[in-house]
Amino acid sequence: MSPNRMDAIFAKIAEETTKFQLGDEEIWRKLYDPLYPEPPQNVTVIRDERYGPSDRNLLDVFVPHGNESNRPVMMYVHGGGFFSGDKLWTEQVYSNIGWFFAQRGIITVVINHRLVPHVEYPGGADDIQLAREWIFNHISSTKYGCGSVDKVILFGHSSGGAHIAMNLYAAGDPERASQLPISPPVAGVIYLSVPFWYDRTKPMRQKTIRSYYGSDAEDAWGPKSALGLFQRLPDNSPLLNSQKIPVYLGSVEWEVPETIDATMKFFNAYRSRSQPSGTLPVFHVLKKHNHLSNILSIGTEDTIQGDHLVSFIRSCVGLQEGSRPKERL
Repeated sequence: MSPNRMDAIFAKIAEETTKFQLGDEEIWRKLYDPLYPEPPQNVTVIRDERYGPSDRNLLDVFVPHGNESNRPVMMYVHGGGFFSGDKLWTEQVYSNIGWFFAQRGIITVVINHRLVPHVEYPGGADDIQLAREWIFNHISSTKYGCGSVDKVILFGHSSGGAHIAMNLYAAGDPERASQLPISPPVAGVIYLSVPFWYDRTKPMRQKTIRSYYGSDAEDAWGPKSALGLFQRLPDNSPLLNSQKIPVYLGSVEWEVPETIDATMKFFNAYRSRSQPSGTLPVFHVLKKHNHLSNILSIGTEDTIQGDHLVSFIRSCVGLQEGSRPKERL
């Protein structure tokens, strides 16, 4: 890692502390842009596969070269405050996610989803479900890398993680209770800097909540937030069992106050409901980083976040460190 380049970025992050305003994302993206290498030659990228009826229901698949079968699969969902973001923010972001994990033997699916004001609850969660079903129906083919439908990890950053949670925890909503949470199968979940709960004193968040949930009154949106749904899951839900579906809960040293408050609320809710009783999710705080730099760092010379996630994914699918997927579990 080049100390001069990274030290300059870390100094800027420390200078800005936990401040994160609309438009700041471009500041951090431009700092990381020079750090991305050329696209790897040992990964094939298949762009804009359709997984649903909306114009935003498109996904990209990053396929590792080689003859391995039953590979692990990771589905990545971008953030953006529910109203912005794209799988191709730039030519490099979020392809950096796909390239990094595919080079490590993990088929990576990077999706777009509908954005406010063109979607209302539970539309974001429905998009996640459609993408999961697309993976289940297609990923085992040779074209997409012979992935295993039993080794699928869901990975969401910021609001993308909230959509994943609102999909998985659908049974916490009486109107969605019939939706099966682990159909298709899920081998593990990664939540990185996720707003499981909202600070409605923030004007932009108020506007977003009103648009997505139909009201910014807490008694209207609270039960349907990621945290609210989790708290109302049936006691026999497999999503409460850390041995069946491991959970990675990630934050950063310079986290947005709303997000770290929500993360700790979720951490404590998970601890109080988990099975076996009191078991915890994997919890990791990335030093020197902020709400966006953690995800931008993946695929650069700053490999700490990416390596940590690879280790978690391999543990979920029964692989030893340094091994490559060969046999179906």
